[in-house]
Amino acid sequence: MRLPVPGARSLRIWQRSCKARAHSPLESWKAWTPYVCVQLQRHCFATVATEQTGTGEAPSKKPVVKPVVKPVVKPVVSAEKDFTDGTVAFQSKSTWELFRAWCVFQICAIGPIVRHCDTLYMYSVKVLGARLTHLLLRKTFFEHFCAGESSQDIVPRMRELQKYNVGGILDYAAEAKDGELPETVKPIDEEETVGAPLSSRSYDYESEALCDARAQIFRVAVRGVKDTIPDGFAAIKLSGLGNPVLLERMSTCLAEVCRLYKRLADDDVNPKENYYMIDRSFKIDFETFKKGWLKMFEGKSEEELKTMFDAMDDNRDGYISYLEWSSGVKLSEINEMVRGCKHQGRLFQAALNEEEVKLYSNMLKRVQGILDLAQELGVRVMIDAEWTDIQPAIDHITIFMQRIYNRGELPIVFNTYQTYLKGMPTRVQRDLDRSRREGWRFGAKLVRGAYMVSERQKAEERGLESPICETYEKTEENFHKAIDVILAHGEDPSAGACGGAAAEVLVASHNRYSIERTIQKMAELAVRQDRVGFGQLMGMADHLTYTLARYGYRSYKYVPYGPVDEVVPYLIRRTQENSAILGSPSVQEERQMVGSELLRRLRPI
Repeated sequence: MRLPVPGARSLRIWQRSCKARAHSPLESWKAWTPYVCVQLQRHCFATVATEQTGTGEAPSKKPVVKPVVKPVVKPVVSAEKDFTDGTVAFQSKSTWELFRAWCVFQICAIGPIVRHCDTLYMYSVKVLGARLTHLLLRKTFFEHFCAGESSQDIVPRMRELQKYNVGGILDYAAEAKDGELPETVKPIDEEETVGAPLSSRSYDYESEALCDARAQIFRVAVRGVKDTIPDGFAAIKLSGLGNPVLLERMSTCLAEVCRLYKRLADDDVNPKENYYMIDRSFKIDFETFKKGWLKMFEGKSEEELKTMFDAMDDNRDGYISYLEWSSGVKLSEINEMVRGCKHQGRLFQAALNEEEVKLYSNMLKRVQGILDLAQELGVRVMIDAEWTDIQPAIDHITIFMQRIYNRGELPIVFNTYQTYLKGMPTRVQRDLDRSRREGWRFGAKLVRGAYMVSERQKAEERGLESPICETYEKTEENFHKAIDVILAHGEDPSAGACGGAAAEVLVASHNRYSIERTIQKMAELAVRQDRVGFGQLMGMADHLTYTLARYGYRSYKYVPYGPVDEVVPYLIRRTQENSAILGSPSVQEERQMVGSELLRRLRPI
């Protein structure tokens, strides 16, 4: 929000007067400070009236200026924790950093700029050149939301966090943009390829070299956590370690394997049903399994089917559950399995071919190389959630890694759950049960979600039901349910040292009520503080992060870094998210606090 024209004109007069009277800028600034304070009071304390819709925090309608009103926050037991003390919230920021934060909030309130920021970026590169454009970005949005361009640049910011008992989640923020996937070329012998036509693709091996380079960057990030803030996390994106086209193919295959489980017991399967909403709650006995299998496949005798069934029936109760089924069917074996299909339908088309299985194996090696180092150094790793076209593959790989690396004294691998997806609390509970049954420690990060707009748009274009909750309230309900089931997953000595360990969670939220509610739930269930962490993005919600740290809770900042030109998709997404939630009470509260603290510091001048 700009200062009004008379104010801007007055400031220009002040600049000319400095030169005419030979006054120093500081002396003249002291004389003009009362005027600037009035402008800040007038413009940064306006409350934006909005209607909460959708599942970002709250997309705003046309701003309406009203008198200052303190945001309504639902009462909780832990009311003695004061999240509104600006001296605590912004103690780590210089006055310039605070002013820059205030400016970012104002820019994020200008709808046309935010909606077209990617176009504006491309236009700026074309007109001003990449060098000047990236310099402007570096001094504004980049320095506000990111810690630096390399692992060396971030050291001062990480140590600054540590000084205030705040941990860091180090993230190389260069990311593939949803919708911009590498092109592939179909081979001539498509008809002879298992999985045709969807899997008949030739992969660009230059992207494989790029994935190898990114794996090295992630290893550097793991070492960076160990060297600068040992209690922190390293965050990795699997779309940076494997071709996103391959991840999409894997996700399609996994969805069809899930539908195959349901089809074994029931012919009525909706091929368009959302992956996370498919019913998996039932069990299958051998007779049902045999009947369903022989209806769809050929080439196996009853004895072979019995051997296959018994191999999946881990607890020998005569039934297989979805957990047993999904653990027993491997992606690398589906190609061989579908050769017996009586009809070359969706499962046949979704099966990975030999080239894709090899690429999948290469990807696993990259991930394991990173996690081997993390385990050696005692650094925990968060695997980020991404868009739904590739998320099932990410979940599959993450659980595979948790089985390997979460059997020690602490969980090394944390999965990320986006609770704006329908059916997410059920999935969280299923993975909790899986960890206990298989004997590994459960670690999770819970977020509301970051791809709301694009997910809804894709679903509409494809004629599918949106995977996103219809309202913000439903997303919040999912978020709190997921927190509750994880907090309730306490120790169970009968399940062994690792499987019986209490679940750990990082609650990633800028919503003050959700944090206070979690603290209250922890008190009710007598949950130890070392089981629960709280995380916020760098450049946002400092009043939550630093206050939590002050009261002794495990508090973290998500610390992105990377070259400015590669981080642009991340910055665009963050700017748009910030705009989407600008009307929510939590962001209004933060914006008012930034303005109040800035005024408090300027008044003595």
